[in-house]
Amino acid sequence: MKDVEHNLAVRLITETLKGPVAAVFRDLIPAFGDMDGDEFYDSVLTSSDLLHGLMLIFQKRRDAFSHLLVDAQGRPVNDDFVRLRCGRSVHDIVSMIVRTHAKKHFRATVGGDPNNPASKAGRLYEAMNEYLIHEWQVPLVPHYAGLSVEKVREMGPMLLELKTAQQVAEVVAQAANRRAEVKVAEAPAAPANANTHAAALVEAREKLETMVVENRSREEEFWWETLNDNQVRLALSNPPDSEMRELTAAFCQLGEATRGELLAPLGLSLYQAAVLLGTCYRTLGRAGFGQIFGKPGNAPAVTAFAGKLRAVGVSSRADVRSLGRQVEGVLATMPRVAGPRPVQGAAQKRTGR
Repeated sequence: MKDVEHNLAVRLITETLKGPVAAVFRDLIPAFGDMDGDEFYDSVLTSSDLLHGLMLIFQKRRDAFSHLLVDAQGRPVNDDFVRLRCGRSVHDIVSMIVRTHAKKHFRATVGGDPNNPASKAGRLYEAMNEYLIHEWQVPLVPHYAGLSVEKVREMGPMLLELKTAQQVAEVVAQAANRRAEVKVAEAPAAPANANTHAAALVEAREKLETMVVENRSREEEFWWETLNDNQVRLALSNPPDSEMRELTAAFCQLGEATRGELLAPLGLSLYQAAVLLGTCYRTLGRAGFGQIFGKPGNAPAVTAFAGKLRAVGVSSRADVRSLGRQVEGVLATMPRVAGPRPVQGAAQKRTGR
């Protein structure tokens, strides 16, 4: 049923983009006057520059789209996180458009069907789709295509810290240089004595270890900063630094099921994700959290948990101040993640028990 509802919403949004939205842009920009809906949609969704430009125009001229920005009762909607008549918010629609654009670009430049995880484009899109969220990412999509699947998975949510094309290009170049260094270290060399060969292996191993440490350090720094956001700390009842470090370490070990079946489908912001995961960690304890949300994790339990969260209304519009209580309530109803083992009495502290 959820898939049917999702497909219906996507179809309605696509038809609206080709119809009423295209009509508004034809009025605002005479150059689009001769384009029908399908041509407008295809032209815009395949061009990063054009798509980003129209998104900026939409933000500046929202008044021209006011007849479309209404809820199910026909009331005006000015908040990007409030559902429109189609059942999705502006935030949701922007994310959908960014992902559709990425699919088209990856198909053209990386190769293969982006909807097929077995293809090159599909593997890259699958690794990246949960982080394709914001309109400012549209100009970066051509540069994202240069990232390897391994690099995207390694970076995880840190991908959203790359705000410019230059920053993405630097990451692509650094990854290429490191791959070249490893290849050189592993390449057959001229005959040498055993000591020389051993020294080369040690040097290559040290380089790889340095890369792993650097990547882990960046992710730890990223999660640490997210957890130290004032709203996040308040939602988690201002945990001490020792617990913050424990949470940071746990978040750096999230499994693929957690990223792909929980965080991505719910469309949570990083701050919302930190509150959700922090509440799970405090309720389940280190071992329980790692068993379900870590590597490799428990995919069926994660999927069931995500479904329960959706059922109680947890989404990208969730208030971080009440999100913790919602998560605790869902955890209490799930046998597979039951058996609360609060960390330092945090759950009781938050609810006043």
